[in-house]
Amino acid sequence: MVCGWLDAWLPGEATGTGADMVRPQRAAALLAAVAVLAGCGSPGFDKAGGRQARHPVVLTLANFNGNTGELDGFANNVRRLSGGTMRIDIKSRWRSGQVNYENGLIGDVRAGKADLGVVGSRAWDSVGVNSFRALTAPLLIDSYALQDRVLRSPMIGQMLRGLRPLGLAGIGVLPGPFRKPLGITRPLLKPTDYTGLRIGAIEGNQYDEVGKYLTANVNLWPRPLVLFANGRTWAALTPAQRRILGQAATGDLAAETKFVRDDERTATAMLCRRGLLRFLTASPADLAALRRVVQPVYAQLERDPQTRRYIRQIEAMRQGIPAEPAPGCAATTRPAGTARPPAGTAGPLDGVYRFTDTAAELQATSGTAAGDVVPENYGTWTLVLDRGHFAVTQEDSQACTWGYGTFTVKGDRMAWRFTDGGGIAPDNATNKPGEFFTYQWNLYRGLLALSPVKGAVSPSNFRVKPWAKISTTPSAGFLSKRCLPPAGALPFAGG
Repeated sequence: MVCGWLDAWLPGEATGTGADMVRPQRAAALLAAVAVLAGCGSPGFDKAGGRQARHPVVLTLANFNGNTGELDGFANNVRRLSGGTMRIDIKSRWRSGQVNYENGLIGDVRAGKADLGVVGSRAWDSVGVNSFRALTAPLLIDSYALQDRVLRSPMIGQMLRGLRPLGLAGIGVLPGPFRKPLGITRPLLKPTDYTGLRIGAIEGNQYDEVGKYLTANVNLWPRPLVLFANGRTWAALTPAQRRILGQAATGDLAAETKFVRDDERTATAMLCRRGLLRFLTASPADLAALRRVVQPVYAQLERDPQTRRYIRQIEAMRQGIPAEPAPGCAATTRPAGTARPPAGTAGPLDGVYRFTDTAAELQATSGTAAGDVVPENYGTWTLVLDRGHFAVTQEDSQACTWGYGTFTVKGDRMAWRFTDGGGIAPDNATNKPGEFFTYQWNLYRGLLALSPVKGAVSPSNFRVKPWAKISTTPSAGFLSKRCLPPAGALPFAGG
């Protein structure tokens, strides 16, 4: 999913996703809403113990998110570092739709209903763990570079030890997206702009559809993910297995930072394509004023000597880190070398292609995460390529989805940019506006094979099998009748 970085605090509306609500009387009190968003749940560990190579240790990981994108790197690292003797079984949508889902998840892992869990660092305050507070102090960690530096520092190990009184073992902390202020009725630049507004979580309420003003260069705080284990599960592992889990988390920091950066770029492209949102920039004076107005929050946080020490360390780490470019529509131009061909110009790949795959075949394809094996990602696929535009449909007994957009070809690289997607999607796994995928392609004897490109986003569901060319004449008539894309998806093709 895109737009994860927009799961921010939104002044102006209430929330229905379990976020704490506040109605501040002053701007200082409003920005003090560094408050905790609540929790989620988890499953159990194969007690075979994994001591025998023939029976790998399978650890269930409770994940509150609906997809596994932020955890796939960790799971893959565990498998690689253990030589296949350990495996992470990610259980997504844990306590989905519940209020205080993260708190529930923490409780489930404590109760042994899951071996491992993952929640935002924000959630721990509400269960009596104060060691992560500095990570969400307002306007403190304000860049991905600084977040990466903090998560690689010794303080993370110290923070994780704060889980022990709950009977839990800390594994690691993964980077998360930044929360930015989004105004519905007015821009949010200086402290007085916030006065009298309410704040809530955007995600789930689709407030980005009504919000008009995003202050792109204000990072209120990040949403790091804390990986942790049930204490009994942890004790049953060997010292080597515990080290593997820790190394799998720290070894995934660079990849996950790239993941959240890419997600932010995708979300930005989607919002720019919609054209309903203005990206604003707070002035240096506005930023300084915001920092002054949250000082009462710091006075409260720093009553705890440990949190005060962490804040000082993070402030020192910020030295020498340049400001990062703020997201905006000017930054979402098409990558170099992939300029769209002139409208109406036919290309050698134009035509209609199709393949059919199963859930098992998708799962066996390299790069497929366990959470991606959902009905929307396998079945009968039909792809129409026509003069720089494409449309694709997928259908099986449970789902029928469509997507369309534009494509470019340069050498053996093909890039797709989605304009929109939808259909019958029980897992909400449809393509979103602005998503940008790149593949290496090869067309031989009527079979179009797509393969991943290193460093690019190349989803596996579109490359499980070669696409068989079933027509040299592009036509929307070949697409699924059950879930046709909107009229105009293929502006040059016939019906």
